[in-house]
Amino acid sequence: MNVLANHLFVRLLTDHFAKPARIVITTSDTHFGDLRHNMGMVPAPQWTSPRALMTPGTTKTTDTLTAGRTAYSTSKLAVIHQVHEFARQLPAEVEIYSWNPGFVPGTGLVRDASAVQRFAMKWVMPLMTLTPLSVSAKTAGTYLARLMVRGHSADSGAYISLGTAERSSQESYNPDRERELWRECEKVCDLS
Repeated sequence: MNVLANHLFVRLLTDHFAKPARIVITTSDTHFGDLRHNMGMVPAPQWTSPRALMTPGTTKTTDTLTAGRTAYSTSKLAVIHQVHEFARQLPAEVEIYSWNPGFVPGTGLVRDASAVQRFAMKWVMPLMTLTPLSVSAKTAGTYLARLMVRGHSADSGAYISLGTAERSSQESYNPDRERELWRECEKVCDLS
């Protein structure tokens, strides 16, 4: 749903944008799939064909919690693929970015986790906003508003982490996946 809803929404609005226009789609650094970016809370993405990703019950993981978190990180990888393809497909006057808010405690990421993990997220993790490892919802919102209003000097299709253009994961740069995902979204949304 992270991908299909974005695709349908942007495609239906494409002819209605007042140009110049800017689109920002939220992604997550969980798409990197490593401890540095997900603090061990979310498994690495497991890419497969877009059709399989859109079909419930096709993940390799059987544990419901792990499967849900894997689907999350995989969908965030797919969002970056999607943004790259949109950057190629949209008119030149419409820029699009994938935006990573970083780790923001209190977003519900662990709502289905164990009691210990939920406790830590509610009472301990907010203290991390005092460190560079995390930001508050207000801070993340401020960065998002700045990006929406001012844009960024990065090229359309860029991955913006808070306010900085960065390279997304190595896996996120795959034009074949990007085109395949686009075609499948077009079919599913009946937009061809």
